Amino acid sequence: MSEFLSLDAIWAVPPLNELFNVAHDRPFSLLFANYSWLLGMAGGLALLWVAYTISFNARSDEGRHPVYKLAMPLAAATIVAGFLNVLAEVRQPSRLIYGYTQGWYNWDTAIIKYGIIILPLFLMTCWWLSFQSISREQLERGIARFPVKLTPLLDFMTLWSRRYSIFDYPMLSRVVIGVMIFFGFFAPLYSAVFLMYEHGVPVWNSPAQALIFIATALAKGAAIFMVFAPAIYFLGTGRRIELRERRPRWLAVAALVVAAVTWFGWMWWISRLGTLPDQQLAVLVSGPYRQAIVWHWEIIGLILPLVLLATPLGKLNVSRWLAGIGILWGSYAIRYFVVVGGQSLNRSGAGYLGATLDWDVVWYTGFSFLFLIGLLALLMLLMSYNLGDRPSLQEGEAK
Repeated sequence: MSEFLSLDAIWAVPPLNELFNVAHDRPFSLLFANYSWLLGMAGGLALLWVAYTISFNARSDEGRHPVYKLAMPLAAATIVAGFLNVLAEVRQPSRLIYGYTQGWYNWDTAIIKYGIIILPLFLMTCWWLSFQSISREQLERGIARFPVKLTPLLDFMTLWSRRYSIFDYPMLSRVVIGVMIFFGFFAPLYSAVFLMYEHGVPVWNSPAQALIFIATALAKGAAIFMVFAPAIYFLGTGRRIELRERRPRWLAVAALVVAAVTWFGWMWWISRLGTLPDQQLAVLVSGPYRQAIVWHWEIIGLILPLVLLATPLGKLNVSRWLAGIGILWGSYAIRYFVVVGGQSLNRSGAGYLGATLDWDVVWYTGFSFLFLIGLLALLMLLMSYNLGDRPSLQEGEAK
């Protein structure tokens, strides 16, 4: 009898096992993976922005590379797009407002109460630093291209950044850099810690997913600095730039190595030394989800980018582009599998058999990504004014 009740015996009769507890309620949908992916991207961009601020002389315009100037606007755009998924997941935005105004009596009891106040502050700080990353002279020229009647509104929208620069005050700039480091780590870790606090899903109570989320966030930030931001700059200004710094490339390699070691170590641990829910997840990963995880996460998200970046192939533009796409794809895939796979065995193995995407979730996902593209298009439109790399209409006519 004890042999029949052993774990090996249970896996030997999966059809019988799947008959029990077929009803399965999922606490999170695909929207949570979207939110985690976008906020992780924002955190990675923030940390890369801090690294460039420290490495180069941000007080002089020569130290402000065009990609550096784009980091904070891109971070702000991804945060806003991520928030759309949160609102769609909650379905009642008033619940978030109520949590902010009335939920602080026991403020240390849930990670969501930290996120409600910290993440909007992260968004506002990124918006402010979007203009602080541009020199005051360039911002002045950009505002001057608009009608004079709009100057007060533009000053308000840019938080009067043309009148001061935080980089002129070393102490203030150090405080801002410290705050951005905190935001940069909090944004990717927030969703991972949120999952760890979720009751009823034991496999999420592991620091491994948090380490994978922060590692992939850094890899995404490096990929955007390496290939995607220069492409956006070209679309906005018509000028090609190339980030010759090798540090984003090797930062992506290091982050992917950490993510790979953590992932394979995590799977090895739970399959041999984990609890019963852990071993159920290991069987799910090595069984029904195996093909999808191998292709979308392990090959496209880890192995391919590592081969393209850690070898001499990394010197080729096409290799960096393919690696960047693989990093973004894989970082989303691992979030999807952690969220969906973790709660698929919430009651029994029947959870993954009935997993379907609701039309509302697909619609909200598509809308958030279309909104992100539209926001980036608006960013490209404004870059010709704010970055100071395109002559004004009067200057063009004079030439």
